[in-house]
Amino acid sequence: MASLKQTIANRINSLKSTGPRSAGGKERASRNATAHGLSRLPSTPPALMAKAIADRMAAWKGAYRPVGEAQEWHFEQFCAESVRLDACRFRILAARAEAAERVSESWDDDRSAEVAALAARLADAPEVIQPKLLQSRHGVLWLIERWGDVAAEVARLDGWTPENWFLALDLLGVPVEGRRHSGPWDLDPEDGTAGPGLELARSGVEALKARLEDYLDARDARHREAAEAGLDPDRCREVRLLERYAADARRQVARNRDELRRLQAEAARAPSAPAPSASGSPRPTPDGPPGPRPDRTARWPRPTPATVIPEPRSAPSSASPDPNPGPSPSPAPIVAEPGRVGAASPSRPSTAPAPLGDRFRERTAPGNRRARRALAAAARRS
Repeated sequence: MASLKQTIANRINSLKSTGPRSAGGKERASRNATAHGLSRLPSTPPALMAKAIADRMAAWKGAYRPVGEAQEWHFEQFCAESVRLDACRFRILAARAEAAERVSESWDDDRSAEVAALAARLADAPEVIQPKLLQSRHGVLWLIERWGDVAAEVARLDGWTPENWFLALDLLGVPVEGRRHSGPWDLDPEDGTAGPGLELARSGVEALKARLEDYLDARDARHREAAEAGLDPDRCREVRLLERYAADARRQVARNRDELRRLQAEAARAPSAPAPSASGSPRPTPDGPPGPRPDRTARWPRPTPATVIPEPRSAPSSASPDPNPGPSPSPAPIVAEPGRVGAASPSRPSTAPAPLGDRFRERTAPGNRRARRALAAAARRS
């Protein structure tokens, strides 16, 4: 236990440790816990990233041509997120290469360490851990080694001990709740020697070796080959995190690019100031007020009214003069057909009203010349 004098000296020494005092030192110290800063775009990016963003903006500004503060902001975010995406891709490739190199160096050691960490919980939940150990080559090798220890202890002590018995049940995946009132006597009640224990260990080892030969050795070889090629990111936590950061950067790039294009499209559709014409009045623009609404009912020209052409009076014949000339009847007027002035219809007197069909055709006479001629021919035949 430290004395009071030593405690006071420690407190005084702790007051002297104030950390960095310059602005650069404080900025570096604020990023001590930052591994690479790619989880999100930092408010103050490091010097290398800031330079890459500035270079990207200068290189792409001629292609995107942002105008205005809003377009400039989205353009800057678009370039910054694209730099972040490139950095994520570079680190993913580097992490995959490092993982592939590590596989060729220490594949068996790393898998054995994973199995040891998993097997440390075997006694707590054997029904959960034992099936997981059976799914890998190194897990089965660990189980075979433990069965060898059980058989050696049973042969050395010429019988079972509680520790060996519970270890054997753990290797078989028997739940803790199912071990009540059980013991080695359940294997062979009549045999009091170490025979039942050795037979149990021998059968367990044979089953595990058959499992290795059937498919676990081939599975381990496939996994190792894929890991050496850098195609097994599930075992590398860093690669999984970088993949998530790259996906987020890809979404931010697409969002800012689409927003920039939308703002540019709205600016292109905005009405411009009208140029004055020669007469001094501004020219109408498509975005100006609409003109008078057109009359869509006057699609076809209306038919002209019928023209009444009086028949000229004929001179009296000199062969048989009438000594008492009376009032001569007025000649029947000639009703012209719609659209044709002077077309005579002598068979129809002017005093008789026209049939209903003819009056309907006169009212609805189309503006097509061929149709009018067809109507006039039908009227002559009637």
